[in-house]
Amino acid sequence: MTTSAITHGSVNEALNINVSTDIVSGLHKFFTVRYSDEPADNIIHSLANVTAPSLQSEQLFESWQGAVNHANHPDGWQLFQNDQYLLACVPASLFAHLPMDQATEAAYSAIFEQMHAGGYPYLVRTWNFFPGITSDGYAGSDHYQLFCSGRSRAYEQQLLEEQVYPAATVIGTQGGSMQIFFIAAKQAGIGIENVLQVSAYDYPSIYSQDPPLFSRALLHRNQSQEILFVSGTASITGHDTQYAGDINRQTEICLTNIEQLISTAVNEQNMTAITLRDFSQFKIYIKNPHNIDTVRTHIQQILGANAPVHYLQGDMCRSDLSVEIEALAIIPVI
Repeated sequence: MTTSAITHGSVNEALNINVSTDIVSGLHKFFTVRYSDEPADNIIHSLANVTAPSLQSEQLFESWQGAVNHANHPDGWQLFQNDQYLLACVPASLFAHLPMDQATEAAYSAIFEQMHAGGYPYLVRTWNFFPGITSDGYAGSDHYQLFCSGRSRAYEQQLLEEQVYPAATVIGTQGGSMQIFFIAAKQAGIGIENVLQVSAYDYPSIYSQDPPLFSRALLHRNQSQEILFVSGTASITGHDTQYAGDINRQTEICLTNIEQLISTAVNEQNMTAITLRDFSQFKIYIKNPHNIDTVRTHIQQILGANAPVHYLQGDMCRSDLSVEIEALAIIPVI
């Protein structure tokens, strides 16, 4: 087993990530998200098996550390908490068999209910996976557009006067049902936008009736860490797709956009100066598995051969996008 991207902080309010892999033969149908109470804890709680196949000959385990599973909760919830953060996956039973927009509205309404009940009022990071992301739904909308509408309705019900949207990833899978997991916090984060892109929540309606409600990145601080959550980032400038059909150039634009987010966080929000090589994790979603070698060669040239990078198969929210990159930097405060 190999292990990478682990940092240490106060277990009472810090988050750590331990991304480990088991070397096996063949591709796998999912990667596993799980939590353990602290870095030395051998008790592992499996949270979700995500139906985004690994494009490497290894099984990926993404283990978040520093949150305690206090007790079983009704309706299938597993809630992992510490003094600052709440981590959980929305039970599928809450939205199963509902149309996409209704399922998303139910899921996000349930997220907000759990956040407020536990005293974690700020949503800082979400991951959203569902099949057929660009497939037709109904009323002239595809599944992603319906997802955006359902998420917007859930936000509208909150009647929030001021809202910093979370960092987010939305990826299409080859099968399975919708899966949503999230991190909420007791303190607000800082939304980071990209001057090279139109903010997603300001997108024109040609993309969806209701805009995508997420920040390009979110900077969150606790007493021992700075955490930069970078949303799923694609080859988009302004609000237009760039280099359709050119996987190498699309990968380049993804990294350029992430570098711009780092620059904004450092120069405008006084984050510790970092580069791409200081990140704790990258997850790279590739639509066509045959492009893995091209993407990996480009990534290794930029990040180095030993960077904490994992490659997964996934579909993007636009049919002309071929690659998407999310990233996570956990920087100890000295």
